[in-house]
Amino acid sequence: MKKFFTAAIAAAAMLFTTLTAFAETTGFASESETVISAQTPYDKKYVSIDWHTFSGETVGVPLTYEEFALIPTQNKVNKLSEKDGSVAAAAEFDEKISENCRGAIVGKTLVQPTRTSIYAVDLTDMSVICSKTFGEICTDIAASDNLVYFGYKDGERFKFVCADIDNQLETVWEYGSDKTVTSPARIGDKIIFGCGEKLIIRVDDDFAENDVGAEIKHVFAGKYALFMSCSNGELRKVRLEADGKAEEDSQGKCALGENLTAPVGVENHIYVGSDEGFFLVDGLNMEVTKEFEELKGASTPIVTVGRGVRAYTAAPHSDPNGSRWYLYSVLDTDEGQTLSELAKIIDFTNGKIAVAKSGRMFFRDANGQVWAISATKPSVIMMIIKIVLIIAVFIMILLILRAWAKKRQAKKPPEY
Repeated sequence: MKKFFTAAIAAAAMLFTTLTAFAETTGFASESETVISAQTPYDKKYVSIDWHTFSGETVGVPLTYEEFALIPTQNKVNKLSEKDGSVAAAAEFDEKISENCRGAIVGKTLVQPTRTSIYAVDLTDMSVICSKTFGEICTDIAASDNLVYFGYKDGERFKFVCADIDNQLETVWEYGSDKTVTSPARIGDKIIFGCGEKLIIRVDDDFAENDVGAEIKHVFAGKYALFMSCSNGELRKVRLEADGKAEEDSQGKCALGENLTAPVGVENHIYVGSDEGFFLVDGLNMEVTKEFEELKGASTPIVTVGRGVRAYTAAPHSDPNGSRWYLYSVLDTDEGQTLSELAKIIDFTNGKIAVAKSGRMFFRDANGQVWAISATKPSVIMMIIKIVLIIAVFIMILLILRAWAKKRQAKKPPEY
């Protein structure tokens, strides 16, 4: 079984290296959209803090696009140079952006949530294409084929909608309930979201409802199954039939502690944090394969496969200088799981992470600052110096050996 997982992860890494190099930030909580192929930082000795923004009163969730970082702040989105943080352009809105709901990118269009509205922005010149007010936006945004998926609160009720960018964000379909809805996921052409204790599947212009027996907080779509973080501290799993109904006897669960983060995974290796620590879960058998108890209160992980399968998370930690948060990398290999500390963060409560294709990582902290870090690149000058030193040492060794050989030869008695 262990060899199977190893081979599966290796295959996944190769697959994502090929397929996600040009992937859009579609926003779906699904394996094909969330796992990133990038050579991200892996050890604190080789981490460079490239730049950071100032503290902000209202800062949203960062995204990346080509060589830019998109930073929502106040009532606009700044398009910053990924390398140095300089402002290249900005899109302005009529109200403040949403602090906690992530936008999405489809083609060259950014779909950005504000507190009550959705804005479509042309990323070429950051001009607003269209916008529409719905209600209190309460989920991340997902987008595909110019259709936008999200949830919002309308008075005392919640609605999950599909809206059309090409038609001024008019509603294509909606699902209403008095229960809160989750951010969207998808498998194939099925759109998936949670609503109270029900898992809702949009399939064939209709809704399939599956009662999972616990309030769903987050949904993640793996390749073969759906995983749900529930309010009772359980990670639950279910597989779907073609009609969107739960496959018989396919449900599984394991208890991981209160306040589960959104789960993220690759090839049935699921990563999730809680008040009890940070967990690696075998998604086939729903068993914990590794627990890092020191990472209590860990943030929602993000997974990359550029330097092996790595799950990044942040967790609070107390030291002699006071309470701090640490950013960690968990390397998942067949030899085991290795935890590495990358950087200290003053406060990452409700923090958010984004990763560029270059491997540079962006962190929005509790103070509204955005930090950009990357893996330190080797200095060409230092490499040349090292090579020269190696050659010099090699020559010195040769000279010493030659001198020793001559001295040894001189001590031999003459031959008659």
